[in-house]
Amino acid sequence: MRALDAAGAGELNHKQLVAHLARGVESSWWQQSIAVAYEQARGKRIVGETAATGFQVGVVRTLPVSAHDMWERVAAQPERWLGAGATLTLEPGAGYEVPKRRGVLGVRGEVRVVKPGQRIRMTWQPDGWKKPATLQLTLVPKARGVSFHVHMEKLPDAKAREAMRKHWSKVLEELA
Repeated sequence: MRALDAAGAGELNHKQLVAHLARGVESSWWQQSIAVAYEQARGKRIVGETAATGFQVGVVRTLPVSAHDMWERVAAQPERWLGAGATLTLEPGAGYEVPKRRGVLGVRGEVRVVKPGQRIRMTWQPDGWKKPATLQLTLVPKARGVSFHVHMEKLPDAKAREAMRKHWSKVLEELA
């Protein structure tokens, strides 16, 4: 951090900082990692904030069921992970809606990508959000179950990021 401060990194934007790091760090992964850590440490970036897609969050749980069985639950019982009253057709272009209920905002969106048994990518727009976020669910088979990954990006702010982290952590705990 001191070396980057001394080199004037505090005045650089993200792209310039990565270019500066590229002079002494060969790996592009490490260049990005160091740049983000520096920006977070210096208050230029909040945890979970990206340079291009707003805020993002990920939640992962390994569940004691097969990937096949979990996919069947996800496909046949969307209310278990989307919320009560949810209707969902797992086809690209299909819209979905989760009705508003006491204490819970309504959500709407569109299915974008479906890879049966593996992944769903869709938009996620609760009431009151100006723009939709992107929600991706991924199932990764493990020796003793399935790793269920939930990733969201294009979240509007840090508050929404934390709310989604809590929401999806709870959903995954309930699916177990």
